[in-house]
Amino acid sequence: MGFMRSQGVRPTVVIGACGIGLGHVGRMLPVARRLAGRGYRVVFTSYGDAVGFCLRENFLTYRESSISYGVREDGSVSLKQTFKGTPRLLKAFSDQVEAELAVMKKHKPRVVVSDSRLSTLLAARILGIPSILVMHEFKLMLPLDVNKLPGLSVVKQIVERIVLEMFGIGWDLANVVLITDYPAPYTVSKYNVVIPEFLRHKAEFVGTVGSARGVLSKREARRLLGLEGSPVVYFGLSGLPEERKALFDRLFPLAKGISGLGYTVLLSKGEPNGSTEPVRSEGVTVYEWLPDRSLGYAAADVFVSVGGQTSIGEAMKYGLPMIVVPTPNHTEHDVIAESVSTMGLGYRIRVGELTFERFAGALTSIMRDGYVERAAQVAERLKHYDAIGRIVEKVEEFLVD
Repeated sequence: MGFMRSQGVRPTVVIGACGIGLGHVGRMLPVARRLAGRGYRVVFTSYGDAVGFCLRENFLTYRESSISYGVREDGSVSLKQTFKGTPRLLKAFSDQVEAELAVMKKHKPRVVVSDSRLSTLLAARILGIPSILVMHEFKLMLPLDVNKLPGLSVVKQIVERIVLEMFGIGWDLANVVLITDYPAPYTVSKYNVVIPEFLRHKAEFVGTVGSARGVLSKREARRLLGLEGSPVVYFGLSGLPEERKALFDRLFPLAKGISGLGYTVLLSKGEPNGSTEPVRSEGVTVYEWLPDRSLGYAAADVFVSVGGQTSIGEAMKYGLPMIVVPTPNHTEHDVIAESVSTMGLGYRIRVGELTFERFAGALTSIMRDGYVERAAQVAERLKHYDAIGRIVEKVEEFLVD
C-alpha cells in the first residue's frame, strides 16, 4: 500500500510532459488522476496539442515553447526540415528551461516527473528538486536509407550511438528512471529501449502506461458507443496535426470500404480540441475526439494504429490484434510496427504498400489465422504490470515528510 498524506498543505507534483503527439501526456494523465485522487496537487507543463488534452482533464497547465521534428505536407517525417530548424529548437529548449524554472519556483513541488523532457530535468536539478524520468525512447533512430550510399550504415550507427550517450548524460539528471515498456520478448519499442550502461542502476521496466482494462464487456462498450454488429475495427489516429490529417485521408477510404464487407467501424481522428459527439459518415462512426479511449479498446476486435507506443501498449493490454500503418520516415513507429508483426500480434503495412486489397486481406487473416488467440495470451501474460501504480508509488517515496 502506498503512502497516504497527512492532513494539511497538499504536496505538489509538477509533471513536464513532452508535447510531440499525444502519447506522452496521454500516459501521464492517468498518473495525474491517481495522484489527485490521493490528495496531491498536480501541475502540468507541456506544449502543442498536449496542452488542450490536459486542460480537458481540468489540470492546471502551463503552455511552453514547442519542440518537434520536421514534417512534410504529406505527413512524413523530414530529417532535412528537422536539421534546418535546429537554431529554433535550441532557442525553444532554452525558453522551456526558463519557463520550467518559473513554474517550479511558483509551485514549489516536492518532486518533478519528466516524461521524455530534458528541460524539466535540468530545471529540477538547478533548483535541487528530486526528479523521476518516465521514458521509453532512449535511442533515436535516424530515418536514413542506408542502401543509398556505401558506408552510410556505419555513419548512421556511429551518429545514433553518439546521440544516445550524449542524451544519456541529460537523462542521468533524474533520480529514478522508469521505462514505460515491457522486458523482452514483449518490448514494444525494442530498438529504442537501448539504455546507456551508466543509467541502468537507476532504471526499471514498469510496463506501458495507458487506460487499463476494466470490467466493461465488449457488449456494454459497444452499447455506450452506439455500435451495432461485429467484428468491430477501431481506427485510433494519433501524432502531429499534419500526420493525423494525412493519415485520415489515407485510412478513411479503407474504413468505408471494410464497412461494406460487414465490419463495424469506429474511427477517432485524435483531435484534442474537436467535438466529442459521434458522426455517422458513410458507414463509419467517426469521433473527432473520443473522450474515453478505453471504450474504443473494450469494444474492438481489431485495432488500427499509426504505431504510437502508448496506443500499441494499450491495445496489448486489451488483447487486441493490430494493423499498424506507420508514419512515413518515422523510425520509431516503423520499428514498433515491426515488433507487433514479430510478436505475431498483427501486420505492419507501410504507406507504399497500403491498398484496399492488402488491408482487407490482413483483416481476414487476423480474424482467421490465430492472431486473436495470440493477442489474448499476451494480454494474460502482461496483466500483472501496473505502470500507473508503480509510477505513483515511486512519486510518493519523495512525498513522505
